[in-house]
Amino acid sequence: MVPSQAAAQGRGGSAAMRSGFPDRERRRRVGPMSLGNEECWAVETSKDGERWRFFGRAWKSPGEPVLMHAPVRYLRFRQLLPAEEPEWCEPLEADGETPMCIVSMEEQAREDVWPGDEHVGLPMLLPGGEIGRLQRFEHAADGSTWSYTLEFRGAREG
Repeated sequence: MVPSQAAAQGRGGSAAMRSGFPDRERRRRVGPMSLGNEECWAVETSKDGERWRFFGRAWKSPGEPVLMHAPVRYLRFRQLLPAEEPEWCEPLEADGETPMCIVSMEEQAREDVWPGDEHVGLPMLLPGGEIGRLQRFEHAADGSTWSYTLEFRGAREG
């Protein structure tokens, strides 16, 4: 079942409406990379909130939220570019049992989500630091299985 079907059957409605994240129009097209205005954020995760492990670097546009695959109980982050922030944000704790979460670095907010059409086009940070753009996401009604497609892009400088 796709998320829109789950919402239609009363399985939670729009995550954007519940979380404080702004509603987004459905995005199918991803624009070209715009070298020069990206932000880079270091992300760490922890099972207990005390011992931290590097998860990856989230490259994103200013103000853009980031999806994270396989997040653990706690996560924290700090900005590296364009200006390095020496302090980590307060740890953000998981509030559900989904395979993904959406994080707004600027707002220091996290929500565990089943991605929907409103999340298509957003960057997704994978364990190890690879980042791609969400193109499609589907999951079973009981949450036992899911499938998604990411787009990866690159550019050479010079």
